[in-house]
Amino acid sequence: MSDIKINNITDKSGSSGPVFTGITTVSSTAFMVMPSGPTAFRTNDPLGRGRAVFGGGYGPSSPYPNLKTLDMVNITTAGNAVDFGDLTVGRSANTMGGSATRGIFAAGRFPGPTNALRTIDYVTFTSEGGANDFGDLKNDVNTSAGFSDATRGIFSGGYDGNNSPYPRTKAMTYVNIASTGDSNDFGDAIEVGRRDVSFSNATRGFTCGANNKIDSPSPNTNTKRIEMTIIQTTGSTVTFGELGMDNGSFMTGALNCHGGAASQTRGIIFSGKGSPAATRNVIEYLTLTTFGNSVNFGDMLTSSTSGGSTATGNQIRAVVKTTSANDGNVLEQVTIASTGNATDFGDLNTGRRLYGAVCDSHGGLG
Repeated sequence: MSDIKINNITDKSGSSGPVFTGITTVSSTAFMVMPSGPTAFRTNDPLGRGRAVFGGGYGPSSPYPNLKTLDMVNITTAGNAVDFGDLTVGRSANTMGGSATRGIFAAGRFPGPTNALRTIDYVTFTSEGGANDFGDLKNDVNTSAGFSDATRGIFSGGYDGNNSPYPRTKAMTYVNIASTGDSNDFGDAIEVGRRDVSFSNATRGFTCGANNKIDSPSPNTNTKRIEMTIIQTTGSTVTFGELGMDNGSFMTGALNCHGGAASQTRGIIFSGKGSPAATRNVIEYLTLTTFGNSVNFGDMLTSSTSGGSTATGNQIRAVVKTTSANDGNVLEQVTIASTGNATDFGDLNTGRRLYGAVCDSHGGLG
């Protein structure tokens, strides 16, 4: 057979590639990567990224067990989740972070003396085989915040099962995502409590919307403060701004937030319970390059009765599952660079609440 030497192949219109049929083997002496695997596992990202993994959480029916199951969606195209395997241990209220190749799931609620867990798991985004053991956090923690850049994952605050009588902690620790091992001391947050929204760009990590803030004995106090961390340093957080204003559809500012995701310049905040407690469906956005407050973005399709779940996304699209009911499995989406109301994305395999989620192309990866 003779060689065919060409620079580009397109369809007749020149607008896209051709459709090949009947070809089982393709080889090339130059750099060439052909798509492989089931369609559900492919992406439209030019770097081949786009997988988002949802893991853990409370189960959909009484007695609401801690789930081990992992679901995966292709975040570049709306659709339903496929099975991704299991965590090493069932947990809820777990935190997360990750690189372009690994997703981290850490801590969480777990039956036991401290009602908390220090186990860290990792998943490899290109494999559907479930999670592996990574190491341990310094303490048993649940409902903490997690964010990362391309190399470092940071865990902030939460419910410290080793402290009493008000076991909310300011402590922050970090891991190097590419390796395995236990977490290291990072510094302290200002008033991070439980169930924080968290997201990041390539240099800065953000938390906001804490329930049970650290400096209050009240069990149901929420905070308006938005805190910021420079990821590749160690030390304490600084105040970046406050959650939004009362604009007729939002709360008075303090809330138990529901989830967050980000691009390089904008963070998306999905609301949870407000102060006073009420169901909320409002979305706000935060400009990450300039200190200031979050402002209105639009509304979710479903009002959330609780915080503590999380959103995830690539740098174009943010996806969240609201918690109007334990058995809910419907995902909603927004385009980060725009404003407006959420639309339907698809469904998870399993209804879950207080889960973790991480994407291989999130805002912290630059």
